Amino acid sequence: MATKRQLLWADLSLFVIALAWGYTFILSKDLLMELTPYYFLGTRFLIAALILLPFIWRRLQALPREVWLQGIGCGVVLCAAFTLQLLGIDRTTPGKAGVITGTNVILVPFLYFLWRRKSVGKGAIIGSVLAFLGLACLSGEGDWTGLSTGDLLVFLCAIFFAMHILMVDRFYEKKADVDSLSFVMIQLLVVGVIDLVIALFTEPVPHALSPYGWFAYWFDCLLGTLLAYVVQIKAQQFSPPVHVSIILSLEAAFAFLFSWLLWGEIVTPTILAGVFLLLAGIYITELSDQRT
Repeated sequence: MATKRQLLWADLSLFVIALAWGYTFILSKDLLMELTPYYFLGTRFLIAALILLPFIWRRLQALPREVWLQGIGCGVVLCAAFTLQLLGIDRTTPGKAGVITGTNVILVPFLYFLWRRKSVGKGAIIGSVLAFLGLACLSGEGDWTGLSTGDLLVFLCAIFFAMHILMVDRFYEKKADVDSLSFVMIQLLVVGVIDLVIALFTEPVPHALSPYGWFAYWFDCLLGTLLAYVVQIKAQQFSPPVHVSIILSLEAAFAFLFSWLLWGEIVTPTILAGVFLLLAGIYITELSDQRT
């Protein structure tokens, strides 16, 4: 049982991670002006994995084959999610990308139904309706002209993030005693290797970055990737699941807020209504899921 102090620090740590993740949408959007997407993702995740490697090397060697196979499988899905997200960010606004990414929470109950025939609760249905209305508001800013290519790519990324949640959840059901840090490191390594190989064959060698570009790159790499996953794993030891899910869902709100304040995202009443509906859908789904 976690003490009040441990719970407070865990929740505060998760809040900081959600804040950092929201900020990375702005940084990633700007960084794509200087660095191609596959080199960015490939090197970012590979560096994060290699930094983590010395601390878990011995535990990694002792992992059974099943953990490696599951880690690689989850890593492939995670790679698809992050790659689609970055390609989408390049074609839409950071605020929209952040909020649409958050819809993975709404998709999880429906994927659970398709995969494991677990019933879909009323909260998930209400949340999905609100999310659909929110997406309608965001598309064309009031006139139904369809979602942009970037919006659709980010929505596809949300589907893969939801699939990743289900895969990890099912694996932890079977292997509750698995070393979480090693499992995460395998996935980071897979994402880095896949995207870097794609970059080597499809993208030109990157040039030197500007000072702001280096700041954005290392913030994404160290805080948005490595530290975020390590802190999340540690915080989950003390903070209950409802705290973790709700606090990390703030990423979507922070992404839109930072996009408005720092990037100059256009805010109209229709867009605000869309963001509100999406966030309401996310939180209704989260809260109802925790009660079931």
